[in-house]
Amino acid sequence: MRKAVSRDLAALGALSLLLTLVCLSLATCGYGLRMFISYFAVPAILWLNGLPILLLMGLWYAVTGRGWLAYLLTAVPVLALALVNYYKLRLRNDPLLFADLGLSSEAAAMAGGAHYAIQPTFAVIAGVVIVLSAAAYAAVRLKLRLMGRAGLRALAAAGCAAALFAYVQWLCPCGAAYAATANYGQVSEWSPTGAYVCRGVVFPFLRSIGDAKQTPPAGYDADAAAASLAALGDSDIPVDRKADVIAVMLEAFADFSDFPELSFAEDPYADWHALAAESYSGRLAVNIFAGDTVNTERAFLTGSLDPTESYRAPVNSFVWYFRGQGYACIGDHPCYNWFYNRLNVNAYLGFQQYHFYEDRYRDYAQPGAIAEDRAFLPTIVADYQTAAQTGRPVFSFNVTYQNHGPYFRDARYDTAYLPWRAEYDAANFNIANNYLAGVASTGRELRTFVNAFRGLERPVVIVLFGDHLPWWGDDNATYKMFGVNLDVSTEEGFYNYYGTPYLIWANDAAKRALGNDFTGDGGRLSPAMLMERLFTLAGWEGPAYLKALRALETHTAVINRQCYLDQGVLRASGADDVPMWLSDFRRLDYYWMHTAPVTD
Repeated sequence: MRKAVSRDLAALGALSLLLTLVCLSLATCGYGLRMFISYFAVPAILWLNGLPILLLMGLWYAVTGRGWLAYLLTAVPVLALALVNYYKLRLRNDPLLFADLGLSSEAAAMAGGAHYAIQPTFAVIAGVVIVLSAAAYAAVRLKLRLMGRAGLRALAAAGCAAALFAYVQWLCPCGAAYAATANYGQVSEWSPTGAYVCRGVVFPFLRSIGDAKQTPPAGYDADAAAASLAALGDSDIPVDRKADVIAVMLEAFADFSDFPELSFAEDPYADWHALAAESYSGRLAVNIFAGDTVNTERAFLTGSLDPTESYRAPVNSFVWYFRGQGYACIGDHPCYNWFYNRLNVNAYLGFQQYHFYEDRYRDYAQPGAIAEDRAFLPTIVADYQTAAQTGRPVFSFNVTYQNHGPYFRDARYDTAYLPWRAEYDAANFNIANNYLAGVASTGRELRTFVNAFRGLERPVVIVLFGDHLPWWGDDNATYKMFGVNLDVSTEEGFYNYYGTPYLIWANDAAKRALGNDFTGDGGRLSPAMLMERLFTLAGWEGPAYLKALRALETHTAVINRQCYLDQGVLRASGADDVPMWLSDFRRLDYYWMHTAPVTD
């Protein structure tokens, strides 16, 4: 018996190593063989990815007494983790984090409803075959059932469980462990995706458990933060200076005329540029790329630098401030109300009315489709007109869906905005032109949308901005084909990767009422700063937190998840030596979003 147990343990150790290698091969995704080989040059990566697999297998062996079952109960969740991470990277260039598990139903529904090519690749097939072959081996060779010695088995199970707990609780968050797995030969340390992939999958995923928990920044003092906001105080909008505000966040809307590598045969941004010419306009430096739309959305609505939560209770926002000023706070989004839990979260943010696919927009598109801008934007106008009839000022915030990726790999466009070259890949060429056809359509519809407010006697200010750059091919293949610099370790690549356009337009009535022509170059802003810029242009002092944002802007207007701009130089946001003004504001940000009472 002892010899058989030793054989089982040795086999399980080998199987855990095999599972580790399969996971690491899938973790590389588009980074290829060189990334996989690089893991072996950093032993800590092998240990920190393999240890939890070994401990979990040991736990199940002690509990069940069966080697084949211990392998199976370990292999299924581990392989599932590796596969979900693989396809999330492949389709969205975004790794799987622990916090994503709360959005699993949204992800499944989006994958089913979009045109993602979720197809088995050689790496996936090979990985699954290896795991299944190992399962067959375990079923044949590890038939022994441990009998007796319940106390010893319980002790072994407790030891494995305790070791797993210690791994997740202390080893994963440890800075030394993270530093020991540094593997930046193939990726930039400034890329969150690259920083994850270069460490494998099991270790960075389990490490993200700690990131899912909201913890106060170092030195946080709720009383001090409350005193800071109280000293600033809220200011009302004067009755004679109130204007309607209509904001539209544009899905995956980027201005690629910024990229010198792209030379258009016909300008898809002609209408957008015409609007920008009569507006106050510039570029946002958002926190996200090709997904996680709500980060930009909620940064604009709350002023938080990097909102990452799906809120479960009322939370401070500028929407509540507008409500307190007597505004009707409304909005529309043509997609599903469960996506990012907007049905609940938008109410927590202070909206009194919000329409979605389920209660309105299912009739504005073909079955299974989502309303495009041509159908969607006029409903914003209609809702505004209804709200305006109450005599109250209106704050309307809306999110489009048109231009959401992925984009078809076959030609669905009438105009090739980018000319063909012999060295291009046809699928990537079509992805780009299909996207640009949608962008051109959005520009035309926005011109019509803005014109609906141009001659109104009521003062109206319109804010338009993009949420993030679009998905352009698996592993950013389309960007790479055109030679676009997305290397975030360079200034050009950073602004390319995170840059989206914004504009603030006012009708003549608003220009007269607010004493500002709302034109000019606004430069670069974080999305958290965009509402503050609107208030400043309108001559509104605003709530205390917005005043704190205004004070922050005396230092910088760009604070991104990865970098902030300080005296013209991009510096790492996660560095230990950030200036005091940034540390102080992060503490105030945390208080505003997590502790401060919500009032309207």
